[in-house]
Amino acid sequence: MSWQEEVFGPMAERTLENAQLYHLAHAYDLGRDSRLAKAIVERVNLELDREENRRGVLRIRPGELYLRTRRGPLILPLRLPEDVRRVVAGERWESVRRDILERCEARFRTAYPEASDKMVRAFLQSLWNWHRASQGQIQPSPWHASRARRPWGTTAGLGEPIAELDAARRVSRLDHAEPRPAHRPETFERLSQFLREEAGVPPAVHEAMLLDLMALRARFAPRASMLRTGQMPLCAMHVDSARSLWQETRYQPLAPTVVSVFAGSERHQLRTRPLFAYEDYLAFHGTRLARMMMEAYRQDGLLSFAELQWITLLSTGTVSRAVDYYQRMHNVILPCPGSVLDMGRMLTHKDIIVRLHLQGLSVLEIARQTFHNPRSVDAYLKVFDSVLILHIYGLPPELMAGILGHGISLINEYLGLIAESLKDVEQMRDYLRRRGVAIPLALTSGSSG
Repeated sequence: MSWQEEVFGPMAERTLENAQLYHLAHAYDLGRDSRLAKAIVERVNLELDREENRRGVLRIRPGELYLRTRRGPLILPLRLPEDVRRVVAGERWESVRRDILERCEARFRTAYPEASDKMVRAFLQSLWNWHRASQGQIQPSPWHASRARRPWGTTAGLGEPIAELDAARRVSRLDHAEPRPAHRPETFERLSQFLREEAGVPPAVHEAMLLDLMALRARFAPRASMLRTGQMPLCAMHVDSARSLWQETRYQPLAPTVVSVFAGSERHQLRTRPLFAYEDYLAFHGTRLARMMMEAYRQDGLLSFAELQWITLLSTGTVSRAVDYYQRMHNVILPCPGSVLDMGRMLTHKDIIVRLHLQGLSVLEIARQTFHNPRSVDAYLKVFDSVLILHIYGLPPELMAGILGHGISLINEYLGLIAESLKDVEQMRDYLRRRGVAIPLALTSGSSG
């Protein structure tokens, strides 16, 4: 399997149709690869599309950005299935992004045929905000360094995390009430007849099955009238996917989510005031990405860095550095598959958990702040305790890694925290005593710490 298939392949399978198939497999005992289930989903969506096209109902599909303008709704398809397939097949992300921007430019020019080239450039700048180095900048930003060498902010622990910032922009219907999919009686009757005569579905479940599929469609592809400008619906990984991660993505549960790609004056700022200082650039986009990750999490969804890359059209490196910047500045861990489900190489969340504990926070407080199970937090702290004990006894990092069964990078990260926060052996012993570990004084009197 290529790295493109591993990173972007799951996105191609997170679709409305697969969410409907998953529901039929689990609620109606149809096979997950059942041809009958696929035929039912295809027929239901086709009939509803035909009806809504006749009635002028406008739905925003997953991966489409909805913007309200004085000329009416402007819908920008940032992530089409064929775009994802091109990247999975090995095509460069930059060329696919160029085609996406050209597609968005064409839609903008259709809505604003009188727009000047300057207006078009400003519009595209709001969709893809690349970093422009200021004149005279010679020293590269320390945020371009490897993760282990990136600085911690002086406001770490003092800043206000995004927590509830702009959360009100989320669509309230997802929490309070089931969507009410509108359909004409004749459409419902045609679909019921299809289930009865062609699909062979028992009459007792016709109504329940159709209403379930319609409700899923309304959640994953909401009407434009239910969204605010700058929002995008997505088919996201569900927080309950942990039990089925070994299966292919199309067999895993999906969460209907709506995220705010733009909030407040962000789009105006991107159009009119480009960011020059790299740290300001990371701070701006870090706040945007944090908001989207939090919004998705509150709707039971998890957004990967690949998903965020496609939403913002930024590079994977920029997304990673912006998220890392926000976490380090606010001493929080943002919910994503790497932190919530422990997928991928996410060392930073272990680093932050230990830092918060060294600052005096309890296991429960850390669990709430980092979206972790308290058992996971305690497990990370126990590994740190083990590294600290072996460090007191003077073992080299390579030997620690072999004894504890963890990578050398994690060991070195914890050793850096020890050097930063626990200056001498007495402080180390005091910390371990508070953790319930007693180190005989005779065994540590000769240690250099």
